[in-house]
Amino acid sequence: MEEQAAQLTQTIDSILAGAGSLLPELLLALFFLLLVTLDLFKSKTVKRLLPWVALTGLFSVLVLLVLDRHLAEVQFLNLLRSDGIARYAGILFSLTGIFTILLSLQNPKIEKRKQGEGRGEYYALILMLVLGLNLMAKSVNLLMVFLAIEIVSIASYILTLTLKEEKRAVEAGLKYVLYGTLSAGVMLYGMSFFYGLTGSLDYTLVSFWRSLLDASPLMVTVAAILVFAGFLFKISAAPFHFWTPDVYQGAPMPIVALFSTGPKMAGIIVIMRFVAAFADPTIASAFSDVQLFLGIAALATLAVGNFTALWQRTPRRLMAFSSVSHAGFLLMALLAFGSDYTVSVLFYMTVLLFMNFGMFLFLQMAEENWQVRTLEDFQGMGPRIPFAGVMALLFLLSLTGLPPLAGFIGKLLVFSNVWEAYTATGQPMLLALLVVGILLTGAALFYYIKIPYYLFLKRNQTAENLVISLSNKLLLVFFALPLLVFFFKPDLLLHWIEKLLA
Repeated sequence: MEEQAAQLTQTIDSILAGAGSLLPELLLALFFLLLVTLDLFKSKTVKRLLPWVALTGLFSVLVLLVLDRHLAEVQFLNLLRSDGIARYAGILFSLTGIFTILLSLQNPKIEKRKQGEGRGEYYALILMLVLGLNLMAKSVNLLMVFLAIEIVSIASYILTLTLKEEKRAVEAGLKYVLYGTLSAGVMLYGMSFFYGLTGSLDYTLVSFWRSLLDASPLMVTVAAILVFAGFLFKISAAPFHFWTPDVYQGAPMPIVALFSTGPKMAGIIVIMRFVAAFADPTIASAFSDVQLFLGIAALATLAVGNFTALWQRTPRRLMAFSSVSHAGFLLMALLAFGSDYTVSVLFYMTVLLFMNFGMFLFLQMAEENWQVRTLEDFQGMGPRIPFAGVMALLFLLSLTGLPPLAGFIGKLLVFSNVWEAYTATGQPMLLALLVVGILLTGAALFYYIKIPYYLFLKRNQTAENLVISLSNKLLLVFFALPLLVFFFKPDLLLHWIEKLLA
């Protein structure tokens, strides 16, 4: 009895010691409940305040993460770890939520659809998704990873059906649910194998991987592939990317922008923690089959994303396969074992956040204000919207990875890390990834340049003036400015990331 009481006391002390590290998540949960409660009121004044309440919650979490200099590496039981990576990822996720709400406020369909009942539910689900992303970044336990991914998935399924009166939204939501459920079941099955082989769920422990050394190599490889199936689905990497174009085609544009950044970044953080043990040459050599699988997945993702994008005729699907392509670059970066790639990956994800939201804001304006549905619909619009056209060109060149924009620095850092790892290990897979990555960066220009081509180089006899609101102009500038600043002064962001990780 005394032993049980002592153990209970120790557990309670551990919970209290680590509870402070969960303050951002608790704050998000509080604002989630507040939004759901306020949504019960029928007052129009309350309804109008709901997005601003959500923005207040996300901004509070952002300020807390940026200013909390006393945040150290805290372990919450054996489930969550609050460290520099989780803190910086939380900043990115908070920005993702804020940007999503700002785009939603500029989207007439969402605002019209959500003026009545359900408006608070929409913004509450965005906060729930950000909460799940934070938990994914902090998870060091297989079961906790699964629960966090499911929180994100459930919120994503419902948000995809925001405009459920549209047939394509319903179709996209159903496909997303089916693919997501299948990948979750496969991933959980693989996790059960890992637990059976190691007796532990904490995959960041060296003992976890040491235990796998005594198991059948074939069994370990199969379990790893099953687990990575769920991870790769979340970042829309091949061969688990099939849901991406349909969901991007059917979901509201702000939600598409959210999917192209938040879950992808969280999935990369989870994979980064999962393969961190491979930095040990002994463990890396023992799990060469797993590394080969990840390398093939990265090559396939790069090839599928870039080559399929060449044949797309709608902006949404083009950006869907662009998102697949960037997942390939991020996967490639995670295979550069032996190099300090963490800072480079976080830099790339930060730049990707601004590039994608800027481009999706432009596409939202084109769809909702100028009735653009296909790439040909952009024909001759450039001279009538020179400001927006130039902004779109900046975002697309940065997505390609060309100077003088921060997308070039992001890809340069990734390629540098892969080359450093190749010179240290001599692995042919790294060289293949490097060569393919560089070649496909050039190929990406051929599909990214399609929109500027139709905007500025095709003629249109229509002389109708196209109007852009001041708020949209300011948002476009806000998203484009960091891409220029981080190209000419990348040290500003790199040093800050290094400081947070220290």
